Amino acid sequence: MSELNSSTNSASGSSSCGSSDGESNGVGKRAQRELKEEVVKDMAIDKMREKMDSLVHKLEKDVERKLDLLVEDLVGEVKLFNLKNYKLRELFKETSSSSISTADGGSSSSRGRNRSRTGGKLPDKEFVARNSLLTDLFEVKHIKTIYHIFVVILIIMFLNTVVHDFVDRGRINLGFRPIVAGFGKFHIALLLWSCMQIATLCVYPSFCLWVFVRKDYESRKVWDISSIFGLVLYQCTFVAFVIKAVLWLDLPPASSVAVLMEMTRFVMKVHAFVRSNIPRALERTTKSSSEDKPAHAVAVPSFSKFIYFLFAPTLVYRDEYPRTKRIRWSVVFRHVLEVIGVIFYISFIFERFLTPLFDRFGHAEISSGKFVLSLFGSVMPGSLSFLCGFYCLLHAWMNASSELLRFADRLFYRDWWNASSFAEYIRSWNVVVHDWLYTYIYKDAVEHVFKDCRFLATVLVFTVSAIFHEVILAFAFRFFFPVMFVQFEFMGLLLMFVTRNMSKDVGNILLWLMLCIGNGIQLSLYNMEYYARRNCPVSGESLVDYLIPVSWSCNGISHNPNWTISAPWELN
Repeated sequence: MSELNSSTNSASGSSSCGSSDGESNGVGKRAQRELKEEVVKDMAIDKMREKMDSLVHKLEKDVERKLDLLVEDLVGEVKLFNLKNYKLRELFKETSSSSISTADGGSSSSRGRNRSRTGGKLPDKEFVARNSLLTDLFEVKHIKTIYHIFVVILIIMFLNTVVHDFVDRGRINLGFRPIVAGFGKFHIALLLWSCMQIATLCVYPSFCLWVFVRKDYESRKVWDISSIFGLVLYQCTFVAFVIKAVLWLDLPPASSVAVLMEMTRFVMKVHAFVRSNIPRALERTTKSSSEDKPAHAVAVPSFSKFIYFLFAPTLVYRDEYPRTKRIRWSVVFRHVLEVIGVIFYISFIFERFLTPLFDRFGHAEISSGKFVLSLFGSVMPGSLSFLCGFYCLLHAWMNASSELLRFADRLFYRDWWNASSFAEYIRSWNVVVHDWLYTYIYKDAVEHVFKDCRFLATVLVFTVSAIFHEVILAFAFRFFFPVMFVQFEFMGLLLMFVTRNMSKDVGNILLWLMLCIGNGIQLSLYNMEYYARRNCPVSGESLVDYLIPVSWSCNGISHNPNWTISAPWELN
């Protein structure tokens, strides 16, 4: 029995062991299958990860390459813009500075005003080596394209003038008639300029004589008053002599304008030299004579500095100016070509657009309708002539003379085209003249005459500027037609207050609108009077003949009674 039980137990044990082995085999197969699936999944994921990594790496390389190209382009543009230029730095900082002032509640602007005064005085002009703004902007290909467009327009206008006259009149007209008529007797104008130059050179020995005599003169006050009277007499005689010579020699308009502008430049140069050196001379001549150097030798700058100042493209005197290392003759040649090209440009504008509008004034009675058409027909030619005159005088001519004299500070204008107020435009349009008006008129008036009354000083600046402009135009064209004086003295001051608180966009649009309309009206009125006096000459025996406009009296403007204004719905 015990054996039977043991055999039974062993049999049952063996059967149970066999079942457990089968189960374990099934579990092992499932585990192997699951493991194999996991391995396949891992391999697929690894392969996908590798593909994703390669794709990301490729994208990173593409993005990095494109960023490198963009950064290189940006760096190239910044280098071309020459951020060392003071005005360009101001342009780039305009947005940030405006945001700072807004955030601070205007505190930054007040700090700027406080910094502008040192010891109760307005700041002086500082000369820094810098390029003209357009010189740097033309390094950018987009701005350079605008320059190329103007060159193409010049070529088209030349071809238009030639073809129009050949088809219309059967002869070729190159458009040079305004140049020949305007710059006639130019050799006589050069001779007159030489006389003005010699007369201006006499100022230096006269100033040295005043300093030398004042040192040992007992009654210095009498000597100073006499010297001031002599300077005023010299300036008035100089102006009267040049004007009389222009009238006596009967110089054409363009030659007269050139001579009278040079006369104004010499007057401003003399005033700047004397005014800038008087304080130093007074300080040196009042010191004791025990110094090693004579007082007059230190008080007066050398003659070479005076000569350089007479030709330098600035109206503010300094003993030293920033200078360039060498003369780039290619730059001089290019700017001289630009001056010549712009003169022909303006000649084509007058020949094709302005002369046909006004050459009949004075011959026959002009209807009011034709007068209005002529007035508005001059707006675009007047604006184009305005831009050409700016580029010719303040960029090409001034940069050519600066290069010849190695004069490094070439900020002759700022970005006046971006101005949003008339006051900003006045400060930016002609920096050379503005610096003289600020230094010797406005600054002296605020500090010594009106005692911090800036409004009266501003009125004085506008008055002086308007008088000089009107003198040049009146004696160049031989009639007094105070359009320029009204624009400067009344419209200029009015626009300063009107555009002061406008937004930048609205102010800039209004400023450009006023510039275009103002230049068109000014050009048309002066052309009307010029052609009216040429076609209907006056005796010129009395002063009244030069003051009364001929275009209003001799075959003037007649009103057409049938000329009415229709409403838009009545035009059809």
